[in-house]
Amino acid sequence: MNASSFDLEFELNIGEIRKLNKMYFKNLYKDRVIIFSGIALLFAVFFDFFDLNDDIDYIIWLVRNLVLIILFFSFQYSLVNAISRGIFQFTKRILKHDRFCKKYKFSFTNSNICVHSPMGEIVHKWSQIEKAILTKDFFFLYIKDTNRYIISISNKDNNDRKMDELIAFVQSNVTPVTKV
Repeated sequence: MNASSFDLEFELNIGEIRKLNKMYFKNLYKDRVIIFSGIALLFAVFFDFFDLNDDIDYIIWLVRNLVLIILFFSFQYSLVNAISRGIFQFTKRILKHDRFCKKYKFSFTNSNICVHSPMGEIVHKWSQIEKAILTKDFFFLYIKDTNRYIISISNKDNNDRKMDELIAFVQSNVTPVTKV
């Protein structure tokens, strides 16, 4: 097999989508909510700064914004968790629709592993693969990352996936595949 022309794409089944949402996208939702709330805090502080009158003392403005920032960081964790949980529950509900499920895909090229979803995309390099394990029902790719992600690909009832090609590519170009 020529590694320079390797290209596979798999649509995911419901079980794989649920695993991906729990592992990858739950953290992605939290990160996005944290970034959005941080931008909202900065916007509130700068908007308040540009709305200063000559009558208001800067010390009062600093104290007011310091209290706002302290309150923000005090409630941020619970607020971010609540919003992320709400988004996660919403995605669980819309997974019942077939049109939404078809947007989840794995894409394998000669240099990248892409996890596509309606909420975002995550890309890993093949060099990040720590080990590969093949079982009767799944093919696991362990990612060397701070979160130590595991990509699990079901290899039962999916003849159109060309799993043999993927396993052969990983075996010859990435890392030895451990068969369990």
